[in-house]
Amino acid sequence: MNFDTYNYSQQLKKDLEVFQRWQVLIEALSEANQTAEILDITKKILAFDVHRSEIMRVASEHWYPNTHWIAVAFSNLAKMTSLSHTQVILPKMQKVAELHFEEFPNAAFQFTKAPLAAGGYYLEEISQNLRVAYWDIVNKRFYLDTVHFMKLVQTEAIQIAGVEALTIFQKRLTAISYLLKDNEYSIDIVGLDMTDTQNLMMQQKDLSAEILDSLFVEAAKQNFVLTLLQNDKDGAVLKIGSVSLEIIQHRDQQEHAVWQYDIIDNNKRVTIYTLFQQLPFFANWYEKWFNEVGLKYKRAVFVD
Repeated sequence: MNFDTYNYSQQLKKDLEVFQRWQVLIEALSEANQTAEILDITKKILAFDVHRSEIMRVASEHWYPNTHWIAVAFSNLAKMTSLSHTQVILPKMQKVAELHFEEFPNAAFQFTKAPLAAGGYYLEEISQNLRVAYWDIVNKRFYLDTVHFMKLVQTEAIQIAGVEALTIFQKRLTAISYLLKDNEYSIDIVGLDMTDTQNLMMQQKDLSAEILDSLFVEAAKQNFVLTLLQNDKDGAVLKIGSVSLEIIQHRDQQEHAVWQYDIIDNNKRVTIYTLFQQLPFFANWYEKWFNEVGLKYKRAVFVD
């Protein structure tokens, strides 16, 4: 085969143009400080195919998958909330960045690809392999994994950090969700927003008496008193200092008994996840009866 020097030089030129466009995107992401800009650049990075380059290649030690760039984009959003410091750490011999949030010094997070036809990514705590949220930047979706997050707040690393750290982290996720919502995202962070802790609907209707009775028993074992609600409310209330957890029943149009949680906190600093962290008996009851009393959430996108 004859070697054509001119054709070779033209292909090099095309390859250099590919990498120049890639460099422009990465630099833009490093400088972006507006939500819409971060999201737009990240979508372009995810869609970019560096392998259009035929001759030139990025050395493997400097090539990072989409999960890495998703983590970088999320850290940019986290920094915009200005609640506490966020670090992007790339451990030796790894290809995906870890996110370290100042409020949780003993926990690290990363993004993994969701096994869904629609795509998207899971934000996970690494050591416990517990999901926090699902982020689909293409289809504009951000959903909290209520099941795994309930388990995460009970882990040693989060318990050691304390309730104030959990408060900061919940505010951080809520603030990020607001940024995304302002950019036409579908958001579901049920129970996380400290300004929206009432009307948290349970998955099932017509609960058996056994379920609520068992919570009365478990609370009493820990010297907490669950009492019946008054003033035309049907259900029970558990008081923890100045905070009240109300479990309320009402009837829908078909006369089914519909149940919900109301967290009453005048300081707006306590959520149902705060109570899961602080009241193990409540978390254990919730997990035992999850199919009945669990919060309604976007279950379909969370696949094990």
